[in-house]
Amino acid sequence: MVLTPLDIQKKEFRKSFRGYSEEEVKDFLEKVAQSYEKVYRENQDLKEEIKFLKEKLKEYQELETTLKKAIILAEKAAEDLKKNAEKEKELILKNAQAKAEEIIEKAEARYRAINEHCEELKRQFLLFRTRFLNFLQSQIDLINTMVLDEESQKQDVETEEYIEQAAAGLDLENLDDKEEGETCRDGGETIVGGGDSSL
Repeated sequence: MVLTPLDIQKKEFRKSFRGYSEEEVKDFLEKVAQSYEKVYRENQDLKEEIKFLKEKLKEYQELETTLKKAIILAEKAAEDLKKNAEKEKELILKNAQAKAEEIIEKAEARYRAINEHCEELKRQFLLFRTRFLNFLQSQIDLINTMVLDEESQKQDVETEEYIEQAAAGLDLENLDDKEEGETCRDGGETIVGGGDSSL
């Protein structure tokens, strides 16, 4: 049992023969009670302080635990955020690369289409030029043939005219010869008749 200053002050001793001086004992007990009261109060104060400190320590421990959990959660969140950022970065790079490849492929296809179109235009132009040159050559040949035909026809006309003229000249000569023969025959008959007359 823990004694209190009040217990010491109220303590009574039985009287005995040749005992201690009652007054001295009371004075001493009073001093002891005062000293003990001081120590008791200090002890109570220390207990209160210890209790307060324990409560504060408990709060700090709980706060420390909370902070540790928060730090762990923050670290986990940071790690998750980092992983998600890495995944998002890889996804963005992958999409960008796929988009770039698609653009390059479309550009190459467009280039090939334009190049093929140019080649087709060249072939069509060469074919057109060849056909047009052939057409021009055929027209030139046709014109040359027409000129030759006209010259031939002209020559034929001239030949026919010459032949007709020649034929006409021959007929004139025959006509003259015939007229001369008839004249000669008429003259002979006149001469013969004259002879008969003279006879």
